[in-house]
Amino acid sequence: MTKVVGPPPSATDRTTLGLLHVPKASDVLAEDLAARISSGELAEGDLLPPERSLVAQTGLSRTSVREALRVLEVRGFLEIRAGRGGGAVVRRPTGHLLADSVRLVVRGSQVSLAALLQTRATVEPPCAGLAALRRTPAGLRQLEESNRLMSATSEVSGFLRANVDWHMTVARESGNELLSGLMEALAELIYDSTGVVGQVDARVRTETCRAHQAITAAVRSGDRALARHRMARHVEAYVAGIGDGALLDWTGSDAP
Repeated sequence: MTKVVGPPPSATDRTTLGLLHVPKASDVLAEDLAARISSGELAEGDLLPPERSLVAQTGLSRTSVREALRVLEVRGFLEIRAGRGGGAVVRRPTGHLLADSVRLVVRGSQVSLAALLQTRATVEPPCAGLAALRRTPAGLRQLEESNRLMSATSEVSGFLRANVDWHMTVARESGNELLSGLMEALAELIYDSTGVVGQVDARVRTETCRAHQAITAAVRSGDRALARHRMARHVEAYVAGIGDGALLDWTGSDAP
């Protein structure tokens, strides 16, 4: 059989390049400044040069410089102050900014409640384990106060708010700002989704308070494995209680 072979590629074909996507000048400046802030080269509270100076230093247009500063303000790297003595002040992004970003993505993408709960089940037990290692006296006092409020309040809204506060304190005590920011977003989103329509009867409240007290005790004793285990069981029981347990994969959730 004769194999038909096409003509070899010409030199022109071999050297033909595709379209190049060049980033906007404002994006390049924004990323450069963000990297300098993240590395500490630009410290919290530093005042960036005036807009006119940034234009001269970078060779970019005033429009590009302004757009870069707006992008960094939205991302939490800068605070733009108006008036005499104002300008672009350097800020270090916090977990609150992460929480805001996650909330926007979740609500904009219409992420399901099951996906939120599954993420929580993945993130929250490690938070409890880290909290057992990094607990602080102030954090332990806040956990106890949230437990007290949950047991004492007669209003469902007050119980749910104290519940969120307790979970957020555990996340903050992990000492990990990313985990804390993610849990802040998840806790508020889950509260918004289930807090009003959820079945929060006396039995649920009693079991929740008992679980929180047990987890708090594990955190206080510094037992990382036990804190993780008890938090995993607590989150699993919560999901089963609102009827979405069948939607989640709990493989490994009960490991120490």
